[in-house]
Amino acid sequence: MRRFPQRPVPLHRHVTRGSATRPVSVLCLVTLAAGVLAAQRYFPPGVLDPAAASYSRDLKALHEPPLWELSQRDPKAEAYRFLWLRSSHHPVAVRLIVSSSGSGWIHTRMTSGRGWDQPGRIIHYGVSWLTKRKTQSFLAALESADFWKLPTLADVREVSAGYASQWIVEGVSNGRYQIIGRSSPDLADPVRAIGLLALRLGRLRMRSREVY
Repeated sequence: MRRFPQRPVPLHRHVTRGSATRPVSVLCLVTLAAGVLAAQRYFPPGVLDPAAASYSRDLKALHEPPLWELSQRDPKAEAYRFLWLRSSHHPVAVRLIVSSSGSGWIHTRMTSGRGWDQPGRIIHYGVSWLTKRKTQSFLAALESADFWKLPTLADVREVSAGYASQWIVEGVSNGRYQIIGRSSPDLADPVRAIGLLALRLGRLRMRSREVY
């Protein structure tokens, strides 16, 4: 699986002329920021290893929050995310936040990265309100797939040379956390159906050759 070095965190340094203590303050802020980022954990310990580090890196590049941490601190939260990493196309994340009314907000993000190289920078960000009917259609699809009982990982299957993808679906509800990862799932895999539905609800149109 791919591993990448951690990119430095860009910080703005403001120095006031005549202040001898300002550089020390800036250094403290940099150290504190680095500690916060290091403490941020996207997945439970041991889950999806050794790929968890690279998936976390993609989610950070997509400016996505950790859903696992959300499940730990807010038992009332309900949210779902589809992370799509393809060998020849841009990384994509679609996140649905379900409100207490049954409707939701859907966030879509894409970076400029391609394949398994650097994830790049944000090139698309969209957020829109999702009606109760559409939100419930997504939840119904999860229930139909028995989402909360699906195994995190399935048997690895062979894929066509040059075209491979990772489909990762996360869910948070009532303090529960679920994550499922599949490599180039076939048409019968429920994870593929969930991912495609997330793309459609997020209004991300993909050509057929981009879906693999």
